[in-house]
Amino acid sequence: MNKVYLLPLLLAMLFMYLVDRKSISNAPAVNRWISRTLYVVSIGIWIYGTSTKSAIYVATWVARFIDMWLPPVL
Repeated sequence: MNKVYLLPLLLAMLFMYLVDRKSISNAPAVNRWISRTLYVVSIGIWIYGTSTKSAIYVATWVARFIDMWLPPVL
């Protein structure tokens, strides 16, 4: 996949963090860690998705991860 858009998207993520910095710093400690973790995970998912040539979609992994906490179908 073309990595031309990597820098603009990383800059957009940094800009979002800078805009949300005040509200994140006022949040409780748990919410701060969750917000920062989601920022890092989303950057990692995007880099993985653009750097590999495989047809494995991250959304499939995330859906299986979420399925672990869902109750079984009745």
